[in-house]
Amino acid sequence: MDSNGLFNEQNQEFFSRAARIALRNVFASGKPLTAARNAAKLAGIANFQRSQAEKRAKAAREGRTVPGILIASVTRKCNLNCAGCYSKTLRPDASAELSDERFMELFREAVDLGVGTLMIAGGEPLTRPSLLREAAKLPGVVMPVFTNGLLVDAETIDLFSGGRLVPIFSVEGDAAFTAERRGDGIHERVLAHAAELKRRGALFGFSVTLTSKNADSVLSDRFLREIEAMGASVLFLIEYVPVTAGSENLVLTDAQKAELLRSDKFAGYSFMPVSLPGDEEAFGGCLAAGRGFIHLADDGALEACPFAPFSDISAARLSLAEALESPLMRAIRERHGELTETKGGCALWNKRGWVASLGSCAARGNETTPIEEASA
Repeated sequence: MDSNGLFNEQNQEFFSRAARIALRNVFASGKPLTAARNAAKLAGIANFQRSQAEKRAKAAREGRTVPGILIASVTRKCNLNCAGCYSKTLRPDASAELSDERFMELFREAVDLGVGTLMIAGGEPLTRPSLLREAAKLPGVVMPVFTNGLLVDAETIDLFSGGRLVPIFSVEGDAAFTAERRGDGIHERVLAHAAELKRRGALFGFSVTLTSKNADSVLSDRFLREIEAMGASVLFLIEYVPVTAGSENLVLTDAQKAELLRSDKFAGYSFMPVSLPGDEEAFGGCLAAGRGFIHLADDGALEACPFAPFSDISAARLSLAEALESPLMRAIRERHGELTETKGGCALWNKRGWVASLGSCAARGNETTPIEEASA
């Protein structure tokens, strides 16, 4: 099965689970009318996903690339300074952010092309509330919004309760792990927002960066049952990628990685688990550069992956369709099978020397260098 087929199956599973959880939450709070509206809305979203999958299949037959997922980091601004932050490590300099209008043009184009999911990240995306309000008006598509939760207020709760924007609250496991990386009291504030969204029957989830320090706790039945009891629809488990020199000790051990990828690990839990970068071997290699997903940076650079922000083109003025066919993006997609599981989560980042050779060779139109040689 191709990557888009697998993505479509996962989307259908997510919305099926999300529907059950949302309905359970609102019925538990005695709001059957809200439950009925949510059920109708989720049915419409499932139909939208099927339609988008058909668009992508048609594009593939015509030789065009359309990813199932567009990840948009809409800002580098953040109200926290978390230890080991990918955004600040990989993109330390200030940039001229795309306007709300330009982001919306690209989001609408993505939907027209067949993108099924828009993931909104940062920095802290809640520093751009006007963009989020506009994005919430997009028909059909549901957008996970990765947030630290500290800027959530009554207006934001109302916006999230509308159903288009799905907050994904970043925590580090239990309260002690979150406090160590993010600060005291943050974990408790996030859980209070989650409780209010559960009361309203809204969709939400959590995101945890898995390291060798917290993985055993996060992957325990105790923690996973807590996530389930909170009413979360999805749990993102993001493997730590050692982009900071000297942090290699935080990479998952072989045993922890095997536990994360165990086929029956999440059987019996009601939420949908999403592991990133994920089991690249199961997808026949890396899904970056548009094969499964693409990353749009705040300044318009179209990057292969948020964990490996390699780019040779900007969508600030070009269409998304044009940018997806850049020489580097094509070269990475064509060699995806050589980018499979490696130590440290992200094969593309770990083989960045090879990616650099792809960029120079693609620009010259030459044969690319074997991955082992370029990475040596």
